[in-house]
Amino acid sequence: MQNTIHGLIKKRGEIAGQHKVAMQAADALKADLDAIDRALVLCGYQDDPKAIAPRGKYKQLFGRNELKLMTRDRLRQEAADDVTIAEHIIDVKGWDADDALRSDVLKRVRHLLQREQKAGRVVQDFGPYGCLWRIS
Repeated sequence: MQNTIHGLIKKRGEIAGQHKVAMQAADALKADLDAIDRALVLCGYQDDPKAIAPRGKYKQLFGRNELKLMTRDRLRQEAADDVTIAEHIIDVKGWDADDALRSDVLKRVRHLLQREQKAGRVVQDFGPYGCLWRIS
């Protein structure tokens, strides 16, 4: 029983130390936010700075033009829908994809296809199998 108590005391001390460091980091972030809020007011910002929604960090999944090139490679094989293209990209990258990643990749593929359509590089083909994309 003494070993258990000693182990728990040691673990509690480690966690308390981590908590202290995290609280200091949080205090530093709070000070940074306050400084930015004051700077916004000095620059003439009229609204409440605390009303600005926090943003998550952008998750970079692809290198420059990588998504576009993989999409074009897939469309060179045959016309495909956006879900098929997204699944192909996930397979090529070798990712173990959960629903969130699949949704993110699909959203990026759809956005890319819209941009490529506006640029005239791909066209939608409405056939018996639904909406397929192909290179124009």
